Parts: sequence; C-alpha cells; structure tokens
Amino acid sequence: MTNTWSNWIFNGLLIVGLAVPALAPADEAKEDPGRPRLLVVPPAPIGDVSLVQIKRIGKGLADQLKTSSVFDVVTDKDKVAQKTDGKKNAPKASAASKRIDAADAVRQEGMNLQAEGKYKEALDKFGDAVGLYERAYLELVDYGNLASSYTGAGVSAFYAGRPSAEVAHWFELGIAILPTLVIDRRKQDKALLELFDKTHEQMDKLPKLNVVIDGPTTDGVEAYVDGVKIGPLPAKATGLIPGVHYAQIHGEGFVPWGTVVHLRGKDSKVTAKVAAIKVEEKKVEAPVTVDVLADCARFGGFHLPVCKGPAPKLARQVGANFFVFSAIKLDRFNRPTVHAFVMETGDLLTISVKPQELAADLGDLNKKMAELEADVSKAVESFPKARALQKVPAVWSAK
Repeated sequence: MTNTWSNWIFNGLLIVGLAVPALAPADEAKEDPGRPRLLVVPPAPIGDVSLVQIKRIGKGLADQLKTSSVFDVVTDKDKVAQKTDGKKNAPKASAASKRIDAADAVRQEGMNLQAEGKYKEALDKFGDAVGLYERAYLELVDYGNLASSYTGAGVSAFYAGRPSAEVAHWFELGIAILPTLVIDRRKQDKALLELFDKTHEQMDKLPKLNVVIDGPTTDGVEAYVDGVKIGPLPAKATGLIPGVHYAQIHGEGFVPWGTVVHLRGKDSKVTAKVAAIKVEEKKVEAPVTVDVLADCARFGGFHLPVCKGPAPKLARQVGANFFVFSAIKLDRFNRPTVHAFVMETGDLLTISVKPQELAADLGDLNKKMAELEADVSKAVESFPKARALQKVPAVWSAK
C-alpha cells in the first residue's frame, strides 16, 4: 500500500511538546517559556501499514506526549513568542539630541550660578551650553535656548569684569538669531543695560539680508532658519540681521540636513541635500510546515542533509528544541512496532529510543505510548549525544 505525505497528517498530529512541571489537560495546558519545546513529526509507515493504524498510533502518541511534565508540545503552525523590551525597542537617541539635553542642563546650571553671584563659573557654564547647542544645531528646534545662553554669557561676562567688546559680542550672537531678544532688567547694572540696548539698536539698523535654501521640492520636507519654518523647498528667509544663522531641512523619513550661514553684507544661498532615510529591510523567512521533514521521516537519514538541511528553519519558526520522528513497521502477524527517534535541534543530533511493540488490535496502545513518552521525556531531560546516529537506522535500511 502506498501513502503520500499528506496521508500521514491527521487531526492534531503535528505538534511539539515542551516540559511542563504540572500535568494539565491537553487543551488547557499553558506553555512555559522556560521548558523545551518539542515538535512531533507525523509517523512514517514502512511497508503495508494501513491508514487506520497510522492514524490511531499517531494520535495516541501525540496525545500522550502532551501529558509530559518535561516539555511542551507545539505545532508547525505555532510561532516563537517575541519578547518585547520597552527600553530595547525604544528609538535610540541621536548624538545631537543627547547634546541638546546636556546643553539644557548646563544652561540651567549657569542660570543658578548667575543667581548666586558666581559670575565666572556661570560664564563657563553658559559657554559650555553654547558649544553643545551649536554642535547640535542640526536637530535643534528651540533656538530661544541658544539665544538665552548667549545673553546669559554676556551678562555673566559683564559682571565678571570682562571687556565690553566681549560682552557685546555675546549679545550680538543672540540678537542675530532672535531679534526680539531681551534680558531681565531687574536689579541690573545701568552700564550693562545701556550696553545691551546700544548693541540691539546698532544691529537693528544694519541692512537686512536674505537666505535662500535651494533644493528639490519634496513632500514632507520643510526648510527652517534659526528654528523658524520658512516653507517647503526651495524656500527664502528674509529680513535677517547680519551674523551667524542656521539653515535646516527636516521631514519625517528624511535625513536631517543643515548648514551654518555667515551673513556678512550680502544675501546667501545654500543648497540642501535631500536624502531619504535608508531603512534596512529585515529578511523574513517564509513559514514552513512539517512537510519539509517528509523525506527525513520517510528514509531516516538523520545524519544526512535531507534532515539537517530543512530542520533548523522549522526549529527557528516554532522555537522547537527537539523533534520526535517515528516509523511504524508491521511484523508477519500484523503487529505494529513504533520506532521513535529524538532530534536535538541545536546540534542536529538524533538518537533512537526503545521500540514499542503493539498488539495487532492496538488494545495496548495507551500503555505502550505512555512508555514511549517516558523514554522521550528522559531523552529530552538529558540528551545522550554519545548515542547520536551515524547511519540510517536498521528499521529503514532493512525494509
């Protein structure tokens, strides 16, 4: 009698077992991620084995393996549960964003020191904050914090006794990117207020300049100057005070781009580089079924590529640590013997377990399958690699 592989797959036959500390009904048992997972390959008939015998023996073995206290049983339809780690899955902060966070913290330290009258220390902190903001300008959104750091440095420099030119320079940097910039005028030295107002007045009188950000019009991409959105590419920022300015483009799915623009007496034009973020495509293996092990079950070449080739893919798909193969062979009195084999999917080594001889009418099926399940559980608990098969078992080679 000839059977196709599809003839060997019956109700609930394709399953995989895992170690289970406590017995539970097969339909109610819950998998324990700490136990091994075992997948049962449909039995292979050797010789003239009837479909009824294959079905009864296969189902009896599958049902018995589900009761194991050593492993859990899964099927080729199962998928490995994906553990999620919120921290690992969270988007990684870029170097620029880390600098911005650090700059915010350092700027606050400068403000605290300034309030305590420690102006030299405050000046150092504001200078550090400025350096961090300027290095991170590509992703900087709130340029008000940078402008605030400039004025904080100017105020601290004044009270620290630094030259007026240095103080005015700090103010100029802030006013260039934020023309509405003001300082806290409460309890300030009159000379400081006069210097700030004079610097502001002189910069307001300078001829205003423009910056053009050229580039291809791209949906979702916007241009910015000093954190102010000026529209899609190409875009133009007008009425800028001469000084240092920051041009940027941003768009979801696009690489941030920017450049520092030094406006000195004439307009400026820069060309933005628009580039989509490259998303690395993850290779996804197409799901497979237990059919990939059909030839392995049919011929028993556990040490050959016919078994070791497709086994890892199915093992990864269902997270199986072990496969159980079985062959059914009849003697001349129509008594079936079940020859079972356990494959460890890590090293792809296979061992045989004690054959179970059944009565012709299968009246002792439950008892014999319980004995087989005990042997399989023992092999899973302590897999004897030294017994790994190096040739096709006799049950196949002698057919």
